[in-house]
Amino acid sequence: MNIAASLGIDPSPVPVGAPVQEVMPVRTGGYTSQDADRDYAEVRRNLKCLIEKSQEAIEGIVELARDSQQPRAYEVVAQLVQSSLEANTRLIDLHRRMKDIRKEEAAATKTTNVTNNSIYVGSTAELQKMIRAQRKAMESGEEPTVGG
Repeated sequence: MNIAASLGIDPSPVPVGAPVQEVMPVRTGGYTSQDADRDYAEVRRNLKCLIEKSQEAIEGIVELARDSQQPRAYEVVAQLVQSSLEANTRLIDLHRRMKDIRKEEAAATKTTNVTNNSIYVGSTAELQKMIRAQRKAMESGEEPTVGG
């Protein structure tokens, strides 16, 4: 069975002079904080819109349920309330995640200089002279110099 025939398409190759669509390259670089802020704002706006729409729908369905006194109408109200609660929970969770992301970014930019396993090459007498000089400089209010 021929696939092209069953799909109803022409299996001939694309003509040479046919217009070619350009494919836009996908940015594969790092995810910047501006991207995160933009996505956060969009998701937040969408969630808020969803919450507002669900409130309007709940009001309408509650009125309909009161008028009809049908159990199914009340079941729909309960489902809408549940979905509205989930949207509110997702909004709060979104805030918490953005706060965590910002903390991680702040921690990543904070640099600390830690020196481990320092080695002093010299005699103990030279080391004591250097320590005394630094103490005198600190006592007199000057900035101590390293190495002399």
